Amino acid sequence: MKNLFNESELVSEMQAGNQEAFTILYRHYSPQLYLNILRMTRDPLAAEEMVQELFTRIWQKRENKGIAENFTGYLFRTGQHLVHDFFRKIQRDQALLARFKNLISEDYDHIGQLLEAQQSSAVLRKAIDQLSPQQKKVYELVKVEGCTYKKAAEIMGISPLTVKEYLGAIKKSIQNYVLSHMDGAFMILFCACVSAGLQ
Repeated sequence: MKNLFNESELVSEMQAGNQEAFTILYRHYSPQLYLNILRMTRDPLAAEEMVQELFTRIWQKRENKGIAENFTGYLFRTGQHLVHDFFRKIQRDQALLARFKNLISEDYDHIGQLLEAQQSSAVLRKAIDQLSPQQKKVYELVKVEGCTYKKAAEIMGISPLTVKEYLGAIKKSIQNYVLSHMDGAFMILFCACVSAGLQ
């Protein structure tokens, strides 16, 4: 990872609360961090979320002495922790989905195929209709059109972190709607799949 020539100065300014310095650091290091994390996870959306989470933590913990002592090392360690958490979460999700595997046919193994089933797609569509206009737009851009957080943010004129916050609210809203409009084991499996798809 290539260091900025004035990295230490920018880190000091960031620690003093300078958002412009933080933005410069983000723009320089986030592309390489994204590629590194993507190589490990093979999941573009997860990699982007982890980069956003990483820099959110950097900003929140900017006064930490370790950040100033070795900024790139801090980035690397934080990224490693996020990747480890990602794989632990995948293990938990796979175990959960395995418990309900016998509830659906092989035709519905893939989340996208499950959401196209008549019952689930109808409920999902109604759940999406309950979202605010901004939330609907974020959902369409990221989940339907496949835009990155950054691209969706540019289109909507908001920050990538705001896009992430919208997706968190969307996930909760859809799950709550589904819980109140579906019954039985199918509902449980559907919610597990929606959760995995909106992580």
